Amino acid sequence: MSSSLKFVIYKKYFNKLCIIFVLTNEVGMDKSEISRLKVLPETLRRRVDLPEEIKLARESAPHIWFQCLKLSREYKDCCEQNGKGELAETYSKFGNVFDYQHFDIWWRKVGRYLFIEEKPLKKVRVIEDEKSLDKVRIDIDKLIIEIPLTIRKQTVMRQIGKELKKLYENREVDILKQSTAKVKLEKSKMQMSTAQLLLDIIRLRNRYPKYSLAKIGQLAGVELDLFARTTKAIDLAVVDEDYENRRMTIAVSRYTAQANKLIYDAVRGKFPMLKKKKT
Repeated sequence: MSSSLKFVIYKKYFNKLCIIFVLTNEVGMDKSEISRLKVLPETLRRRVDLPEEIKLARESAPHIWFQCLKLSREYKDCCEQNGKGELAETYSKFGNVFDYQHFDIWWRKVGRYLFIEEKPLKKVRVIEDEKSLDKVRIDIDKLIIEIPLTIRKQTVMRQIGKELKKLYENREVDILKQSTAKVKLEKSKMQMSTAQLLLDIIRLRNRYPKYSLAKIGQLAGVELDLFARTTKAIDLAVVDEDYENRRMTIAVSRYTAQANKLIYDAVRGKFPMLKKKKT
């Protein structure tokens, strides 16, 4: 079960605290949380103004998603039909991205509102009366600890640490899965720099349809694995240009297929994913 942690401090007596570790989502929207975006981790640590937020967004997954939509012929057809068809749900959220020449404008007017957390993030909350404490119920996502304030803080922290260590032994924390944003990212190990390279290849192939795949790879800055050259005991000293071109052609062909899969899923509201197309 995925979860994240918050502390609720209950002050009952001068010499005691009751700390409730709550691992469930809360309801309600706090205006102070309006600019919190889990897709932009920096906004979770501190407040950022809109210009800085846009700058951060340019290096984020939503920017790659935006590019996927703009590179999709399917999505362009959907936009030309005012959002009708198979991709209508994606259109209802992302809108006509072709109306925006620059990502920055789309992010300010549309994107940020898709990825803003709609419920408050977990934080310290003080319960100051027994009536409020009575509303708290023990369940699998909560741990209530009473702390006597007559012992040293170091001892308290050590004991709490032991309890939390036991609690988290079989618990996976997936921050993105708990997101309360309208649009959520899929859990993926794909680096956004890799995704950007895939889209750059598609963009170059569209721009230079007569170029060879090897040439496209060179323009995109594809770096071939040096050690892969020796898998068949080929002496690096005798590796010729034709051999390198063949390797680059194979790599770009593979990246093109991956890019098309990435775009296919992105326009269907799943990003980042590299699953096979449905036939």
